[in-house]
Amino acid sequence: MLEKKAFQTVSFLAHDLERLTFENLQYHLSLGQSTSTGSGRNKEYTYKHGVRTPLGVIEETEWYQLMEQLIERSDEQWLLDALIQWEKERNYTRATSADLRKEALRLHSSRIFDKPKWVYYIPFNRQYRPDVLRRAHIVTVINECCNLPGEVTQEQIDCAYAGMVFCPHCGRWSTYIYSDKTCN
Repeated sequence: MLEKKAFQTVSFLAHDLERLTFENLQYHLSLGQSTSTGSGRNKEYTYKHGVRTPLGVIEETEWYQLMEQLIERSDEQWLLDALIQWEKERNYTRATSADLRKEALRLHSSRIFDKPKWVYYIPFNRQYRPDVLRRAHIVTVINECCNLPGEVTQEQIDCAYAGMVFCPHCGRWSTYIYSDKTCN
């Protein structure tokens, strides 16, 4: 029979906060565990939420607080605000403001805006950090779905699955051809 193990959470003291980085607080996945105490009609259930990081599992509310503190310490509040705004503009599931903030914190922890493989790397950085794009390897392609020239990064091309990339116009994954045209 399999033995159930409670996940152990890591807790941080004030002096530990200075050593925290985006790399070691990076959000990997959410964990949850239910526990019960008592028996019969006195049985009570609780649920524990955690976030797996390179440091271990951190209680979920503590992880969000640590990320907020790290962002503030790193003077990146403007970048978190940009991610929140970005998520609001693409809130197709009508998530709450609190959920959008949590998603932005998860994205911020992974430094998604620095990853050229991110499908929104070009539009996000063009809107909020245009200087980053000067160093990017931008390629113009014509996707089969819209048949219009659009920009993607070479890194997106390099990891294209089945010869398909994210269309900058409609958001579909489709095959593409390289284009000599440039986009404005």
